[in-house]
Amino acid sequence: MDEKRKVTQEELDNACILHNKYIEGEDGGKQAVFENCSFERLSFNNKQFNSAVFRNCDFKLCDLSDTGMCFAELNNVKFSGCDCTTFTAEEAAFREVTFDKCDLRSAVFTHSSLRNIAFDKCETDSMSMQNCYELPEAEIIRVSPEDLRKMKDKEGLILQGCGGDLQEWADGINSALIDTEILRHTAFEKMYVFENEGHTNIMFPFDDVELDIGKLAMWRLQTHEQFGGTWLSDYVPNKLGGFIEEQLAQEQKKPDCPLIGQDSNIYNLMGIASKTLKRNGMAEQAKEMCERITSSGDYNKALCIIGEYVSITSVDDDDMDEGEDEEMEVTMN
Repeated sequence: MDEKRKVTQEELDNACILHNKYIEGEDGGKQAVFENCSFERLSFNNKQFNSAVFRNCDFKLCDLSDTGMCFAELNNVKFSGCDCTTFTAEEAAFREVTFDKCDLRSAVFTHSSLRNIAFDKCETDSMSMQNCYELPEAEIIRVSPEDLRKMKDKEGLILQGCGGDLQEWADGINSALIDTEILRHTAFEKMYVFENEGHTNIMFPFDDVELDIGKLAMWRLQTHEQFGGTWLSDYVPNKLGGFIEEQLAQEQKKPDCPLIGQDSNIYNLMGIASKTLKRNGMAEQAKEMCERITSSGDYNKALCIIGEYVSITSVDDDDMDEGEDEEMEVTMN
């Protein structure tokens, strides 16, 4: 693992100034994003790093009293021996975060999303974690567009153009939908990821989640410019040519019919195929097949039509019971 870069007090102070300009929308502002950094014996006292990003960072013996990190993202972060009294991080995202021997009296974490956050030998009197919630680590399932076409019995939310860390997408969407009370007492625990038209897209299935579909529909419209959100039932017909589940089901229903090795006379083959269909409760299909064959007027076309209704096998695989032959009354024009 790469050694973490040590941040100086001057660098921290300058980053805070630029970050607050960014928050206020002023010219020259820049969001504070710290990655692979070490903060040692630095003062964050009274500094506001709301909506800042800290990834793979260590805080050692720092003064974070009265520090603001609301809406911040903290991923793989460790605080060791820090003064975090009245530290405020409301609606923040904590992932793999440890507080070790820290003073967290009167610290506020309300409405934050948590995954694997730990407090080891910390002072926590009057610390508030009201309305915090644990986020599951979503299972990422990679599928093809063809796989989506087989999901006619499913529904889900599709977001388009999802670059970057997929787990962060899952965390962000879960947090947004929980905060707006669209997801109720649940979260998306899996997501399907697929490529189409040069973009990475995510489908969040509605299986096993409790949600307010009306609120979700409004949220989808309000964020459409940002996420390109649509329903699975709309995306597949409009982008992928429709669902193929019905065709697959029809293919799976075709009974085996031993025609290879039989007398190749078309009347004989048609009769065997018709009997096979009837034995499998498909009399209507048998009638339809015979009508199509007798009107085809072509041997090869007739064979193709038979193949649409039965799965052609060899007599060596399935011996026919000659006693079951039935008379077929067909007339070839």
